[in-house]
Amino acid sequence: MISVIVPVYKVEKYLRQCLDSLAAQTLDDMEVIIVDDGSPDGCPAICDEYAAKDARMKVVHKENGGLLSARKAGLAASKGDYIGFVDGDDWVEPDTFLNMYKAVCEYSPDMVLSDFLCDYGDRAEPSGQCFEDRFYNHDRLEKEIFPRMLFDGRFYSFGVNPNCWSKLVRRELIEKNLLPVDERIRMGEDAAFIYPCLLDSQSIACIKTPTYHYRITGQSMSTAYDEKLKDIILLPYKRLKEKNAASDFDISAQLDYYLLYMVNFLLRNEAKKANFHSKQERRKVIENICADEDIRSAAAAVDMGNLPAHTKLLASALRRGSSFMTGKYVEFMRAYLGGK
Repeated sequence: MISVIVPVYKVEKYLRQCLDSLAAQTLDDMEVIIVDDGSPDGCPAICDEYAAKDARMKVVHKENGGLLSARKAGLAASKGDYIGFVDGDDWVEPDTFLNMYKAVCEYSPDMVLSDFLCDYGDRAEPSGQCFEDRFYNHDRLEKEIFPRMLFDGRFYSFGVNPNCWSKLVRRELIEKNLLPVDERIRMGEDAAFIYPCLLDSQSIACIKTPTYHYRITGQSMSTAYDEKLKDIILLPYKRLKEKNAASDFDISAQLDYYLLYMVNFLLRNEAKKANFHSKQERRKVIENICADEDIRSAAAAVDMGNLPAHTKLLASALRRGSSFMTGKYVEFMRAYLGGK
């Protein structure tokens, strides 16, 4: 059986479309675990309404604890041999999980990966990941998937997107790699357990036809300043670094690019006009970044030819440990984003 976990928090506007699409699934041998993560709107009532109409659905109501907490609660309530996820503001085509279930029955893989659609409302575009419509044994994984799953040579583009939705994962792998993840993580939370699941996989089946709709709205990229981001931004990287140390396949070169990507995201957060901290406080964040040995090492290791012009400037500053040059980069970004 397949268990599909749906974390729900403040998605009332889109939740019915999501749950309608799950109720329309042509696969019978599945359950849908809807996790109301303490949503303060009408979501809890909508969840209960759908569970009352479809025997495949059940609801878990819990206090708000964040996305990882909700996924873990859904896992605890699930019974499936394979675990999938759908975000509460996305939706899926009727045969999405039937197609993935067929791949499970045919190949018995550790994971099933399906391409997805970036849905902008007026158009939908396939994500264009690196895998083909086929079965990958472990030899093919090491030759064709692992070498570019975190970084496909373009900054920044994943070979295999780290999202947990549009995938099925064998239960044992999810339990091994999701449960230890720090629940404070709010960016890179999928990467912190999906890439470890991939590294632990002996085989995967891939479906190139996209049937999962990932909703992209004007609110998808927040302009708000995240006060806590500087304290948690590197947690996914540290999790992956630990996993890499215990893995037979070395992804350290990819992790260098991933770390630079995360640092760039952190500096963009510091540059936002909604950041009202003083220049001295912002400088302290920059000094801490420049003093980090992992960050300096990653900046020194990446191939500048793989970076866009502005990221080359950042990498050059970081490999020197120059808080002055990094500060100038943040000032430029702040002016670009409309701050002072």
